[in-house]
Amino acid sequence: MDLTLSPDQLDLRAGLVDFLDGEWSAERLRACLSDPAWDGAAWRRLAELGLFGVAVPEGAGGMGLGWTEASILCEELGRFLVPGPLVPSLLAAERVPGVLTGECVVAVLDGRDPAAVAEHLPNATHVLVVEDSGLFLHPVDGVRTVVPAKPLDPLTPVAVIAGPLGPGERIGSARDAAHWRETGALLTAALQTGVARGALDLATRYATERVQFGRTIGSFQAIKHLLAEALVRVDLARAAVYVAALTLDEPGVGDPGEAVAAAKVLADDAACANGRTCVQVHGGMGFTWEVLAHLYLKRAWVQETAFGSADEHALRLAETALR
Repeated sequence: MDLTLSPDQLDLRAGLVDFLDGEWSAERLRACLSDPAWDGAAWRRLAELGLFGVAVPEGAGGMGLGWTEASILCEELGRFLVPGPLVPSLLAAERVPGVLTGECVVAVLDGRDPAAVAEHLPNATHVLVVEDSGLFLHPVDGVRTVVPAKPLDPLTPVAVIAGPLGPGERIGSARDAAHWRETGALLTAALQTGVARGALDLATRYATERVQFGRTIGSFQAIKHLLAEALVRVDLARAAVYVAALTLDEPGVGDPGEAVAAAKVLADDAACANGRTCVQVHGGMGFTWEVLAHLYLKRAWVQETAFGSADEHALRLAETALR
């Protein structure tokens, strides 16, 4: 299995990185912390790039590419800590009118979750419920919610659904729901890989700038080991994500369920461990609000529970091995 990116995939990634470099700088993220209000204009600019239609057929207004390309882009979105319901938008773009253009914002709630908590619901126009029996779309206007004052990740608002949702509009079958859960886990793993890489990049920059005892702290063996281990975690997670994406794009290449579960386990571990490493490398500064290290760790914690926790996917792998 060749995991080398093609020239077209490299160009696709470079185009998004050029955009994000100007759009989601460290200064922009800090500004969002003090004013976390939803920026609909920024969301529509992402849509104008064609981001949400990357895996949508050309006949339906998308790029007609695959989940491999979507995963490549999600890694960069995770690295830049771009806020918003990215995975739900990539999943819903073909089924929910307005998602491709950014006019419709979809939050996702999995019926298997023990608590009816949906990320980005306070800014959404619709909530899409994933049940074993299918996919059901509900306008947010008719949904009663409770919004916590302080979410774990300040850039990921959440809301608790406080009442019954009703039947909703059925937009997918049971098979579609299973595919959503699988593909959502893949894209979340790609985001987590990006978070792990972003935390590593931030820690590395600080290690090459911070001087202690007359030397940059990056020259100390303890720091070198921390950063080297973080790099290994990123590379392992990225390889697992690419393998899982290929199993979805090319039926018969492998077992998608097993590959996606492995990718989610490795990516969750990479994001959380590298977030902690980033805080540790920054020392006391890592625990302050002004340093972005805490955002990588908090985003990792939030996404760790999306589309199945690492423990759930590890159990799936164990059951597969036993069979």
